[in-house]
Amino acid sequence: MRAKTNRTLILCLLIAAGAAGFFLRRWQLSTAFDETGLVLSGSPSIWILSVFALVVTVLAAVAAARLDKRSAYTDCFSSGAPEMAVTVLSAALVLAGCVLAMANGQRTALVTVLGVAAALAMGAVGLLRRRGVVPVAAIHLIPCAYLIVTLIVDFRRWSVDPTVLDYCFDLFAAIGTVCATVNLMGFCFDKGRRRETVFWCLAGCFFAMVSLGDMGVVRWLTTGGLALWLGVNGWQLLED
Repeated sequence: MRAKTNRTLILCLLIAAGAAGFFLRRWQLSTAFDETGLVLSGSPSIWILSVFALVVTVLAAVAAARLDKRSAYTDCFSSGAPEMAVTVLSAALVLAGCVLAMANGQRTALVTVLGVAAALAMGAVGLLRRRGVVPVAAIHLIPCAYLIVTLIVDFRRWSVDPTVLDYCFDLFAAIGTVCATVNLMGFCFDKGRRRETVFWCLAGCFFAMVSLGDMGVVRWLTTGGLALWLGVNGWQLLED
């Protein structure tokens, strides 16, 4: 019972930290830039959110480091209906976001196809876990490919933006999501790294919630779906 309470506490703290980060990001966007879009270096919102994000990241690392090592897929992931439902919901949100992004001209056909395939793979993971079946590593490889390609495409766009504050939280969220999803593949071979994966799930989920402060329907769907994906995987890995 104590372990379950701790897991619930970590989830509640993560949600609270993500919500706080979201509102701090909204405050930052409204106060940290001048009328030309340049950063006002003296704005307190920059330092407050930066320190807050650092504290949350350190706490995520501490929480992950306190876990016992565990590497087998069946020892780490649940067949529960709630976990399956959240996983499928995360996939549905990513799917909707990818389709809407292409319809709005925000993504190429290649990225959209990869995104749709990734969403279907994520949903399949949830359904297979529900049946007690260990997914093959290739299923996790599909979301990895989508996330890596998306990160490359986005980074090419970010690299010409001199204002790092415009995209830094998107970048942190993307890195966390990629690293968490790559680490999930290791469990398919019973060589998972529980501590590292939990850290990336928690940190990635937090930064994804912060980046939602930039608003936009596509962002809410895609990034929100990925935040749920990280959250539900982290939730299962935290169980003792």
